Amino acid sequence: MIEMVIFDMDGLLIDSEQMYQRGWLKVAKNHGISLTEADMRGWSGQSASQTMAKLAAHFGSAAIVEEMKEERELFIADELANGALKLKPYAKETLAKVKEKGLYCGLATSTLKKRGQMYLDYFELAPFFDVVTFGDDVKELKPDPEIYLATAAKVKASPQHTIAAEDSLTGAKAAMEAGMKVVLVPDQSLPANHRDPAEISLTPFLQGESLKVLLDFLNTL
Repeated sequence: MIEMVIFDMDGLLIDSEQMYQRGWLKVAKNHGISLTEADMRGWSGQSASQTMAKLAAHFGSAAIVEEMKEERELFIADELANGALKLKPYAKETLAKVKEKGLYCGLATSTLKKRGQMYLDYFELAPFFDVVTFGDDVKELKPDPEIYLATAAKVKASPQHTIAAEDSLTGAKAAMEAGMKVVLVPDQSLPANHRDPAEISLTPFLQGESLKVLLDFLNTL
């Protein structure tokens, strides 16, 4: 019995991961700081706190990181304005199918509300969701399960009867520890070791290269 499906956002619904990397490359260049794609691959799949620590170590200080993050937000806004950011294949079709099947639909993203809401508005995704939890709505981010448990609790859905769709092992671990059925659709921009569920001792409920694997399952309900 399935009561609810909860989605991650970046890398699962929205093809944003490579855009984020382009943003870091641009702002690093503006600051005269050496940064390569290989450097960023070492940050992939990390928790927010781990990534921030690595950024601070690479760029010199947390203060510089905060300044560069503000500049990267301007880059992201420009990418949206230029139509460079796209949805992942089957994103809207899968969200629509969840609603068609009468299941609760939730969003659990570590992205902060300001940017997350901008994405929801830009892609017209908000109407699909019964509940939304952003990164600044919780104390602990993924891989902590808090964000998944909080999202399910908003509609009183049982975790064991909830599907959580994720693109990263960090998010998948959070969903697994919340006791949910994990659908893993690895973002192909991630290194191979960050796409293998065995790395976190996870046997996914479903796994595939796109959200079609979840869409096909929902069609059987």
